[in-house]
Amino acid sequence: MTTIQTRNASIYFDTSHIKETRNFTVDTGADFVDDTVHGDVNRTFAPLFQNFSASISGLWDITVGGSDALYRKAAAATTGNFSLYIGDSNRYFYGTAYASVDNVGAPYDDFSPLDWSLKPTGTVGLYAK
Repeated sequence: MTTIQTRNASIYFDTSHIKETRNFTVDTGADFVDDTVHGDVNRTFAPLFQNFSASISGLWDITVGGSDALYRKAAAATTGNFSLYIGDSNRYFYGTAYASVDNVGAPYDDFSPLDWSLKPTGTVGLYAK
């Protein structure tokens, strides 16, 4: 069982617990195709593909194996397994994805921003007990 490290969420990428995160957003929208036929009164749509993307914002973690491990994975364009825990250890998104480091900054007032995102390589699951 995984312990939720922050108030309401924890993020793991490969074997690393990514600390110093502030928030993350998940987009699970779907693509739709118009399947309206002649004679229909209203337009109708059918879902095609389920989307998934995650954006994470936070701060650079100075401990070895945290943010630097994430950055090395992103720079090498290799995949990693992820788990995004929401609320407690009984609810989380999981899968395999590429990481992209979208913004990293130098310290200013003792804070170094680190914003990154995930793009899955296959199906993303939602575990909920």
